Amino acid sequence: MKITKRQLRRLIKEEKQKLLSEQPHHQMYDEDDELRELGEAIESLSHWSMETNRFMDRMAERYGELAAQTTRARTVANEVEELANRYDQALDDILRFR
Repeated sequence: MKITKRQLRRLIKEEKQKLLSEQPHHQMYDEDDELRELGEAIESLSHWSMETNRFMDRMAERYGELAAQTTRARTVANEVEELANRYDQALDDILRFR
């Protein structure tokens, strides 16, 4: 069975998201419940942006008129991923500079 580049990218992103969601929670979450809640909200946002992206890809294959929207969904997913990465980095910085 052959898979397209788009399908391969989607599979890689899905697996990456699974791995990220299985990582242990940040040490700062033990110290501040609101940081933990914010982290959980960002994780949820990341999950749903990836799901939306996946659904848009599938629907664009079925309905070509949606193809332009997949680009927007992908942009949103990338922005949310960057937000999550910067949030994690900020938490690491808090620990490092204490």
